[in-house]
Amino acid sequence: MQPDLIIISNGPGEVSTWVRPVARQLRGAMPEARITVALVPCPHASGEERRTIEGWGLGIRVWDPTESVRYLLGGRLPSTEPLREKGVVLFLGGDQAFGVMMSGRTGFPLITYTETTGRWAPWVARFLVSDRDVYLAMRAKRIDPRKITLAGNLMVDAVRPQYDPHEIRARLDLSADAPVVGLLPGSKPFKVKYITPLLLKAADLLYENDPSIQFVLHQSPFTPLSQLQEALDDERLHRVTSGCGGRLVQTSEGPTILTPGGASVRIIGPEHHYSGMAVADLALTVPGTNTAELAILGVPMIVLLPLNKPEEIPLDGLAGQIGNLPLVGKPLKRAVVLALAKGLKFAALPNQRAGSAITPELVGVIAPEEVAALAEAILTDPERSRAIRLALHQAMGEPGAAAQTVEAIREVLARADHDLAGAIPPAVPTRPDAEA
Repeated sequence: MQPDLIIISNGPGEVSTWVRPVARQLRGAMPEARITVALVPCPHASGEERRTIEGWGLGIRVWDPTESVRYLLGGRLPSTEPLREKGVVLFLGGDQAFGVMMSGRTGFPLITYTETTGRWAPWVARFLVSDRDVYLAMRAKRIDPRKITLAGNLMVDAVRPQYDPHEIRARLDLSADAPVVGLLPGSKPFKVKYITPLLLKAADLLYENDPSIQFVLHQSPFTPLSQLQEALDDERLHRVTSGCGGRLVQTSEGPTILTPGGASVRIIGPEHHYSGMAVADLALTVPGTNTAELAILGVPMIVLLPLNKPEEIPLDGLAGQIGNLPLVGKPLKRAVVLALAKGLKFAALPNQRAGSAITPELVGVIAPEEVAALAEAILTDPERSRAIRLALHQAMGEPGAAAQTVEAIREVLARADHDLAGAIPPAVPTRPDAEA
């Protein structure tokens, strides 16, 4: 009987760049395995994770966060089919405690993929780590080296296909002779609402100085157009970052935003997720998975962490609930967010991996004029752009992590079979004087 493979995950970034490449690799290497993605609660979830996973066409069962928690706490399976006799729990996002709980509930061994650190080591059969620094940090915690595999960066596997920018520009009806600026407000609702007006105003300012610039806005697979429409229409959101809205129209090329200053911003749909990123000469984005994806594609970016309204930024755990307290909640959360931001050395994932600011960041109270000025400086400096591209490629590593993950699953399953066989007493006595 083929195994059950239960993948724990949470938000848009983890689903897109960790779960998807592993699921594809698993479906090719272990076609008869039953794959289930158990989504767990996450303040950054978009609500579109289940629909997105089911849309991959890989035959994956999906449990929403409520179903997962109900099973973890009460043992009630979301489906009528019982679990198979053998399986593996694979942690690919969220609180690592959810992986431990799922392993305990199912009796399956746990494999944890991490880019930061390993927790709950006694209950983890194998850790898969993204790079050497994480490996050394885990060894410093005296985690058994036999439990640790240096797997590599799963994000590289997610973005691995090579794209020809000239071919993509032709396919998207973009001119080959003018620069393209990509606007990436992210996938989380609060980012879409507050960041989109800032990006549109920066685009207006760039367009004012150079009307030849082409703008594309990347619609995440987790972001319905209705969320973008809200960001365009609500003037209260615009005032937070001194941004602007726009008018959403349908053109022959697809949905387009027309800004007050006359810029035309083409919306690139999820079907062109990576190819649409690759076509940009410069991207304006926010911290998160976007920064890693752009880095793997070698796209220079300006990473924006606006703290214009820090009390609106979601936080995990107890800190995220502080803002709900009456009267003092919002001031307390504001103070917490500002303190966390002050301790953040780098906001962009490639900068964190490189340990230096290889691509520019703007953190704090950010104005559109500041964003536009920095963007113009990079667009008009080809040498600087080339240096950023090269450094980004070097920071993100090579593909192969998804294959390493599948190999680890095979090894853990084989070890579980071996341990089970050793625990079953032989049917025939092995010594003449053995008891029957």
